[in-house]
Amino acid sequence: MSSRGQRDAQERGRRRRDRSGGAGVRRSFSTYADQSRRVIYVAAEGARTERDYIDLLNTTYGEKTDPKFRLHFCHPGHNNGLRPEQVVDQVLDVAGPDDEKWALFDRDKDDARDIEIPRAMRKAWQHGVQVALSHPSFELWLLLHFQQFTGQEDGLSETVLRRLRGHREAKGFEQYDVQSGDRGKGLGGQRGQSLIGRERAAVRNASRLVARCPYDGCSAEHADVTPIPAPRTESYEEWTRRTGHGPGCDPLKRDPSSDVWRLLAGLGIGTEER
Repeated sequence: MSSRGQRDAQERGRRRRDRSGGAGVRRSFSTYADQSRRVIYVAAEGARTERDYIDLLNTTYGEKTDPKFRLHFCHPGHNNGLRPEQVVDQVLDVAGPDDEKWALFDRDKDDARDIEIPRAMRKAWQHGVQVALSHPSFELWLLLHFQQFTGQEDGLSETVLRRLRGHREAKGFEQYDVQSGDRGKGLGGQRGQSLIGRERAAVRNASRLVARCPYDGCSAEHADVTPIPAPRTESYEEWTRRTGHGPGCDPLKRDPSSDVWRLLAGLGIGTEER
């Protein structure tokens, strides 16, 4: 078994032991002796594209930075997708109370999430989870690796997908979300390679979208990419201000936008410092 496989097996075993202990208490990362590697737990509504992207970051950057980091993708055990609030529940189910936690989901108007997203964000705030909301879809974040995109899509991603499939530098994306399995929404092979090295452009393009938000006072300069100290150590307004958007900015109207850039910036990926 590979070292990565051993780590994953140990992690699964730890969660089983924690759950069988009666109270369901999980050890946080800070209680382990080896703290040389920063661990961030990430859950997402999609079990294919987002997982593959997290794997790309781990493989390309997680082993090459000092201090090292590992993004732990919290797979739900199926590929059916999760609702926004379920994404928050998933990362809370896997991570401990003191661990760094992120929840990735999008608006997806076809899925009627306008009521669910504010509720999911409130739950995330209550439990110290950072949220990366993409509007209209996670695929916008992928497209921002190759170009800026400012067209309002009202929660529909057809134009984003068309631009991604047709971009001449997005190698391998020609049949993205057309076929099934890994060929459908996977990021292996040529697709992943075409993304790597373009993180700075993606971070720059996504952060610029914050300033284009229709609500006054939104700017990436106000964003905070540091870990949340502990649950409820800041107000909901302070928590949402981490995105760079003003406290009264409606997340459903941040069209287009993708907050995934903050996750990378917090790891030093795609920033001027790297």
